[in-house]
Amino acid sequence: MKISKLITLAVLATFAGVLAAGSTGAQTKDPIKVGLIQPLSGPIAAAGSYITNGAKIAADRINAKGGVLGRPLELVIEDNKSDPAETRNAAEKLIVRDKVPVIIGAWGSSMTLAMMPLAAQHGIPMVVETSSSGKITDPKTPGQKVVSRISPTSELEAVGAGALIPKLGMKKIGYMAVNTDWGRGAVVAFGEAFKKNGATIEAVEYVGQADTDFYAQLTKFKAAGVDSIVITDDAPKTAKMLQQMKELGLNVKVLVTGGSAWPDSIVQLAGPKAAEGAMFINFYNPYDYAMAGDPEASKAYVEEWKKRNLPWIGVVEGMRGFDAVNVVAKAIEAAKEPTAPKIMAALKTLEMRGLYGLNKFDQNGQSYPNIIVSQVKDGKYSVVAITPSSQLWEMSAAK
Repeated sequence: MKISKLITLAVLATFAGVLAAGSTGAQTKDPIKVGLIQPLSGPIAAAGSYITNGAKIAADRINAKGGVLGRPLELVIEDNKSDPAETRNAAEKLIVRDKVPVIIGAWGSSMTLAMMPLAAQHGIPMVVETSSSGKITDPKTPGQKVVSRISPTSELEAVGAGALIPKLGMKKIGYMAVNTDWGRGAVVAFGEAFKKNGATIEAVEYVGQADTDFYAQLTKFKAAGVDSIVITDDAPKTAKMLQQMKELGLNVKVLVTGGSAWPDSIVQLAGPKAAEGAMFINFYNPYDYAMAGDPEASKAYVEEWKKRNLPWIGVVEGMRGFDAVNVVAKAIEAAKEPTAPKIMAALKTLEMRGLYGLNKFDQNGQSYPNIIVSQVKDGKYSVVAITPSSQLWEMSAAK
């Protein structure tokens, strides 16, 4: 009897072990969830859709190679409706219900700032792919400690473009910016760069996210006698501003900040005549793979964008999502397990080349991408200056 019981117990133990092993195996094959918050409706929905497409390309490419830690990545995508309050709601859903260990987002600086305290409260790391406000990586800002930002601050853009200002003869500047944390921060950052290089801001005009009529602001610039206009806004509104400048006969130099508007989109949206001569600050050149930190990844990204028949005007915006997912995947791989604390620790020491340039983070969670200035001339465009991310790192270290 005793022997029979022992055999039975041994069989049950073996069976339980098999079940446990099977359960563990199933778990290790479960997808690793990655939260992605973007504006997929509202006035900047196009930009959010481009970034989401870039993120999907990266996730599909990673999964085709076997995933991360032997598991596929699953993007859990939420729409913030171009609104800070909705962004916080989306983040809460991802953290509490979906239990994601990391979030990418959330395009606009005001939206990113809105979700940072919540992410910090739950200890969830954030990879910021687009936002430019200096507040996001300011240690005094609530939630800054969970941020790793691959997009540049407006200050970095200003450093990269500042040397061009005297060369281009920009002296009396009118500044048109969207009335968000991004736009207001850019006015301050570029204002300092202009002053340092001998130029002054004669007038500042802020516009709403859904505005389409800029005649009143441009007329003020014309009356102020500005020789240059700097714009911080999205591509569709920038194109509209250029068209209205042409209608008003406002023939001045134009510099567009923010990195989302490769001249392709402006030429297409505004028309070659309105875009002629305009200069743009970008962080990625889709025509020259060698300018990216990882030329091979750049080539694969552009070819896949074309293969999926995605709108070409979104290819520069989409690279932000592509790089962000690759950064997250690399951090999870280094962390050895997909938990928020491990991923957060891995991001602090991560160093990898991507489309932005060299992705690694300083003590405040800021990375330093390539800063490229391009210009439209005779309906075509060319790169007129570049400050590589490696040079920005050297400049930072020299301070």
